[in-house]
Amino acid sequence: MTEVGLFVVLFVALFIGWAMGRKSPAKKSKKDKNSVPTDYFRGLNHLLNDQHTEAIDAFVDSLEVNSDTFDIHLTLGNLFRKKGEIQKAINVHQNLLARPEISQREMRMVQLELASDFMSAGLLDRASRLLLNMASTARKSEFQAEILTLLVDLYEFEQSWDKAIQIGSELIKESPSKKEIKRLAHFHCEMANEMQKKEQWKPAVQHFKSALEVDPSCVRASIGAADVLNSQRRYRDAIKELKHAAEQDPEFISVIIPKLKDSYQRVWGSGGYIKFLEEQNQKKPTTALIMALVQHHMEVDKEYAEMFLVEQLRKHPTIRGFKELINLQLGDSQGHNQQHLAVLYELIGQLVEAKHKFQCRQCGFAGHQLHWQCPSCKNWGTVKPIHGLEGE
Repeated sequence: MTEVGLFVVLFVALFIGWAMGRKSPAKKSKKDKNSVPTDYFRGLNHLLNDQHTEAIDAFVDSLEVNSDTFDIHLTLGNLFRKKGEIQKAINVHQNLLARPEISQREMRMVQLELASDFMSAGLLDRASRLLLNMASTARKSEFQAEILTLLVDLYEFEQSWDKAIQIGSELIKESPSKKEIKRLAHFHCEMANEMQKKEQWKPAVQHFKSALEVDPSCVRASIGAADVLNSQRRYRDAIKELKHAAEQDPEFISVIIPKLKDSYQRVWGSGGYIKFLEEQNQKKPTTALIMALVQHHMEVDKEYAEMFLVEQLRKHPTIRGFKELINLQLGDSQGHNQQHLAVLYELIGQLVEAKHKFQCRQCGFAGHQLHWQCPSCKNWGTVKPIHGLEGE
């Protein structure tokens, strides 16, 4: 058991001892003084023998349910759930619910914990029924936001995006936190993706618009809308969406550039595309912008392209930039110099390929693919391209 778990066990033992000694001495009979439950001593014995699970079980058995011990029972149930002993957690919380003396407020607290138990056990139907019943009977209560949050968590896990959107919309009215607003916007994007797969373009665009209404900073919605518009050959509208995405979050410029280049080439040629690159590079230079400009200059003047790259690398050095510089110099080198540059180019290329391209700003998870929901911490919209010497 962890130190935290051991602390909880010790706390439980001390609390039970305090609870049993709380009555006034004047009201105690001789029988009361000698009526310490044997389960309490059994628990202490398990604790002294490092049998922590058995100790907790014994303490639970020794502790009567009343207004003084309600919180400790709730804590024990939570401890069981966190330890992965879900059935024990369910038993503790169901035992609390069976007590007629608990208040309405305490009953809501236990029901929330029981719903969490069911979700942890994979009993999603039971959790859903319990939470929906609570949501309908406990409206305007202090627990409404917590009830709706658990429902959204459940529907997100099930990928029931339509239900998640419905409950999520109610939740941000109760608790308009930035996290929940961002999450709801991504639910709309998930629905839009499902519409795209079915080639239902109009509903897909509408869901992306709804995402932007919920969260105007949702860069995923703008990029997704551009993809749909490109599928409909509405390239000019797609260009507007992609430019808007660059304004929403310049960190996604490496994702935007190839899409924007393709759209421009289909309608207006490269003029507007190059102007966009230059403007963005003036605002916030990145490797993706510099590489795109170098590629364009190579088509016009190779010598100028190399000079431009050297100048940019002095200001904003990156491994990918140095790799491209070596590539440019390979063509003009001969003999041993060319061989040495070729080896260096290959080694740097392996280093670039090994480096992760995206990282979660919340938990640090890194990978080669862009995930709109972090696979590690499950937060939405926290994974972004890596910048700096080893990134963009």
